[in-house]
Amino acid sequence: MTELQKASNRRAIIILIGVCFMQAGGLGAILDAAGVFFVPVCEDLGFARAEIAFYLTCYLLGTIVAMPFVGNWISRFNINKLLTIAFTLVVIAVGLCSQYNEPWQWWISGVVYGTAGSFIFVIPGPILITNWFDKHRGIAMGVSMSFSGIGGAILSPVFTAVIQAMGWRNAYIVAAIVMAAMVLPWTAFVFKLHPEDIGLIPYGADPNKAKQNESLATNPDRPSFPGVPARSALKTVPFWAMFCVAGFVAYFAGFNSHLPGYAVSIGFDAMFGATLVTATMVGNVVEKLIIGWLNDKIGVQLTVYIQLVMVASGLFLLTVVGNNAILMYLACFLFGAQNSIYSVSIPLLTRYLFGEKDFPKLFAWTKIGTGVIGCVGPTSIAMVYDVTGSFVGAFYIGVGVAVAAAIAVTLAIKFRHTLTWQDENGNPMEPPEMSHGVSAA
Repeated sequence: MTELQKASNRRAIIILIGVCFMQAGGLGAILDAAGVFFVPVCEDLGFARAEIAFYLTCYLLGTIVAMPFVGNWISRFNINKLLTIAFTLVVIAVGLCSQYNEPWQWWISGVVYGTAGSFIFVIPGPILITNWFDKHRGIAMGVSMSFSGIGGAILSPVFTAVIQAMGWRNAYIVAAIVMAAMVLPWTAFVFKLHPEDIGLIPYGADPNKAKQNESLATNPDRPSFPGVPARSALKTVPFWAMFCVAGFVAYFAGFNSHLPGYAVSIGFDAMFGATLVTATMVGNVVEKLIIGWLNDKIGVQLTVYIQLVMVASGLFLLTVVGNNAILMYLACFLFGAQNSIYSVSIPLLTRYLFGEKDFPKLFAWTKIGTGVIGCVGPTSIAMVYDVTGSFVGAFYIGVGVAVAAAIAVTLAIKFRHTLTWQDENGNPMEPPEMSHGVSAA
């Protein structure tokens, strides 16, 4: 192994560790652990569940505004400044929750989570991993994205304990401090968008291509990567199918924040409810590691179907378990697969379908579906509870959403052959046929 390879591999591992912290302190803290605040805030201030949950809808609506900019800006501006400013705004929005007294104030923070947080939670992690890893990309993606689950699993009971000891207002301040400490050092000082930007090559890349890669990074007139141009892709069935997949999977995320309330609604205490979130996040972690490996072995196409079956099984099991705590943990463990679809399989499937030419743009634009479709999730789930006094109906709706997502994935893959691919120099080419999707383009 050459010195260039050794240095590149070391930096790639450091980038991987940084993405792990970003996922844990960002997505894990903001979304996966957010539900532990619902019950104490509602009980203290007299809100309905749907009122407080609407801030997660505002988060998803905020992503609609932000996503078209994320795909462009992350390639145009200094990634350290861009991500640091964005996450600082998120941290401030979390801290301000400690001072709120009206639901609309949480909604404003939700918009900040969606607009500024889109530069942290959704796009940068997968792009950094796919840029820095040529070999073992699926495993690296699975490991890094699993840390949103690890963050949620650890922080949910921690935040619950802080709420019980210090009150929910002080807990919001603690949450903001913890998040800043976990994420900002990496965004400010460590991350680089491309290894070529600092004279390195991706993990496992051929060192003989180092000079070519450096030229690609530094030459403003460099040729493009192979794939589907964004303007062409936006008019295709695979793009709109992936748009729907992203939205359907975002709908599932609405259940994460309601699991503590679900536990309380059937007679358990708040701490047990927090452990249901932990069970979901444990499933998230384990399944992301397995899914990353499966993507490398059997391909993203088959893997995503396995994930959707697990999600549907978990939601259905929640409708029949009654008060059986062990089965509730099992159901939440299975349901945790929804996080791996969102953060591992969707970016890999997008890269498989469209190649690398305009991957950041297309990945960001498909993620607009998370806001357009997913925004109804948190509030509609809460409304089902407010109207019926039970979450069972919402769980059945979730099973139907999983079926719809499987249909959309099938359409995206079926119509891949209709996409107009171009090679590095812009000439027409046939889409590469591969046994698995993680190394597309």
